Amino acid sequence: MPKQKLITNYLLIGIITILISCSSSNKVISENNINCKENLAFKKEFFKNVKNIENFIDVNQNESFRNSLKFIGKYSKVSFESMLNYAGTYPYGIYESDKKIWLEWYEKNKCQNIEFKE
Repeated sequence: MPKQKLITNYLLIGIITILISCSSSNKVISENNINCKENLAFKKEFFKNVKNIENFIDVNQNESFRNSLKFIGKYSKVSFESMLNYAGTYPYGIYESDKKIWLEWYEKNKCQNIEFKE
């Protein structure tokens, strides 16, 4: 019996530890959400433009595509100099590296109530 009681105590301590750690992590998450002032209209527009670039990178880099690059370029790095090629197109490899920068920029700044620039 003492061995069973010892195992039961260890299990109880383990469960309590898990419950405490989960409740403290939930507190951190909810505190971050309270302090986060994400502009959802900006988020929608930002990711709409990222999606537009993604959809047209290999198909048709039309005016809509270029406008999306300009929009993102107001907030994050866009390698416009890479378009100084014979075809005047935005290379896929550059897009992939720039997109990582855009997403990192958004994650870093999203809770600062990002405002639209003219």
